[in-house]
Amino acid sequence: MELSHDHLLDSEALPLPEPWTRILDSGTRSALEAQLKVEVGEGHPLSGKSVTALARCSRCDEALFGIEGSPARFAQVHLTWRPAPDTAPWPWTEFLSPPLFDSLADHAH
Repeated sequence: MELSHDHLLDSEALPLPEPWTRILDSGTRSALEAQLKVEVGEGHPLSGKSVTALARCSRCDEALFGIEGSPARFAQVHLTWRPAPDTAPWPWTEFLSPPLFDSLADHAH
């Protein structure tokens, strides 16, 4: 089964591993998407990409973003909360593919 970004926003979607939680609040989703746009500088792999915030880790500043135009492509990003574009390799980004549960479960703290 191929997961879409919309499927992950559905409260009936497959569960995410602890400490990841799905972002259901549109305000939180918008804030994370806006912060990512602030931090991503020219040359970053997410530069110019349209993304949707899907989940966040409750133990750190990492968030899971779906990349538009790529229904099965996701990025796990460590936001720095700087008020300006960061210098590579920040914000740290790892591209993930389904199954997301397995990829996110490997996230170490």
